[in-house]
Amino acid sequence: MWFLGAGTSRSAGLPTATDIIWDLKLHHYCLHENQDLQLHDINNKAVKQKIQTYMDSKGYPTSGSPEEYSFYFNLTFGDNYAAQQNYINEALSGDKVSLNVGHRALAALLEMGKIKIIFTTNFDEVIETSYANVSRKNLSVFHLEGSYAALNALNSERFPFYAKIHGDFRYQSIKNLAKDLRDNDSKLQECFLAASTRYGLIVSGYSGRDNNVMTMFREAMDQNNAFPYGFFWTVPRICEAAESIEELLEEARNKGVQANIVETGTFDEMLSRIWRQVEGKPQLLDNKVRTAKVASVSIPLPSPGKQYPILRTNALPIIKTPEQCGTVDLCDSITFSEMKEKVIEKSPNAILSYTDRILFWGDEAEVLKVLTDKKIKSLQPFEFSNEMKERVAYSSILKSFFEEALVTATCSGKPLLIRRRAKNYYAVVRADASGNEAFADLRNVLSSMSQNTITGSVPGLPGVTWAEAVSIHLEDWGDNLWVLLRPDIWIRPLTRRQEARDFLRQLSLKRYNKRSFRLLDAWIKILLGSLGHGNVVEVACFQDSTYGAAFEIGTRSAYSRRYGNA
Repeated sequence: MWFLGAGTSRSAGLPTATDIIWDLKLHHYCLHENQDLQLHDINNKAVKQKIQTYMDSKGYPTSGSPEEYSFYFNLTFGDNYAAQQNYINEALSGDKVSLNVGHRALAALLEMGKIKIIFTTNFDEVIETSYANVSRKNLSVFHLEGSYAALNALNSERFPFYAKIHGDFRYQSIKNLAKDLRDNDSKLQECFLAASTRYGLIVSGYSGRDNNVMTMFREAMDQNNAFPYGFFWTVPRICEAAESIEELLEEARNKGVQANIVETGTFDEMLSRIWRQVEGKPQLLDNKVRTAKVASVSIPLPSPGKQYPILRTNALPIIKTPEQCGTVDLCDSITFSEMKEKVIEKSPNAILSYTDRILFWGDEAEVLKVLTDKKIKSLQPFEFSNEMKERVAYSSILKSFFEEALVTATCSGKPLLIRRRAKNYYAVVRADASGNEAFADLRNVLSSMSQNTITGSVPGLPGVTWAEAVSIHLEDWGDNLWVLLRPDIWIRPLTRRQEARDFLRQLSLKRYNKRSFRLLDAWIKILLGSLGHGNVVEVACFQDSTYGAAFEIGTRSAYSRRYGNA
């Protein structure tokens, strides 16, 4: 049997207990401090800190305290059950549910009889919805209004069934207020205790916050033959397990129960891995669980063109990408946005990204600057498999990670500035290096257009400067990675680019055909030091660091012939 907490519903788009606590804090703060609710983003770290400082000044429970949940429900609703029910009904609305692979796999395991019973502290309809979606049946659900029938269902083995020990938000009896959370409904607790002498238990997505639930677990362990097939508490990371969980499992082991904390990754990761190991899966159920399958397609491409004219493109082939980078194994959890904030704040001489793990190029010491407030298990190499490299084409996060390294590598050791506008990277000529020999070809091309400089001030706009630049973009075409180069003009400050549109138009009037061709040549030589002849050039960044990134790029740009049979 399984015991589910709010963490299992979070991937379906529903809030966890922690999310609800912060929402209640936000509403309380804005109400009593006369603040505009819409101007306070609770996901912003600074806003959270301000609100928690206010709560601390009032002597309210400290952040993360087990008392927070019931305290803020009491503070907000008092004994008003109708208001409490309306709030939960809105927070856990079925309209917000988005079923993921974890819920579908769990439902399929219920249908196959691999899972017989699920107990939960949740009020939402995620499990019922997923079961109906996968099996086309209704799941028997017991809550505080029908708790007397749960034990009967267990004794008569009418499996599978689902028991909500804190009630159902669609009904009056839900347990959120402090006096409600002291005791579980006696019939549901009796059902759990009886089941715990017959089956093992997997706990998932549950923080151990409710003392009454933890007490119920302890009472179950006091029975003879408690959890005969084991007691397993799953967590995304071992180091995230609360001390109370460690203590509970230690008590279980002292009573002869096989009890362990299991690091599983997210709920979806765990269930998808379990589903892959299940033998004898009915194809119909497998199709319901694995809704996103790769299907091979065969769309014939036209035969290569043979006619003139030959069109040159601005794409250079990437022959080889880096084989490895570094990875950080954290004890603490971190989000992508949190990590990006830290990178902006610390400005390390390194490139970091976050997928299901932290990846980086550069020196380990630079990475540690970003993660000073995090507990780090280890820093180690991460090898890019062929599958991982293929993901660069369709993963925006990985693509951005490789693109930033590519831009850094092509500009490394050259008198160029790396700048970014929107989602595009630019290599910009440094004003103090406009006479550098590296830009000789660029100056020659532009002098033929009556342009005497490659940097300067924008006429009529005091304080606004310009410089020759080229955008550098990583793209996937025909199962190959390419570097796309597009010559441009950089305006500084960027916020005044619109004011310089007339100046930009005048500079671009003569940049077409042969001159555009030569301008692209000049930038290829600046970035790669070579041009054409089928040469392959290696560019690299962080070469003297623990983890460098090296790319091999062809210097002959791709071209296309006119389609035809002649």
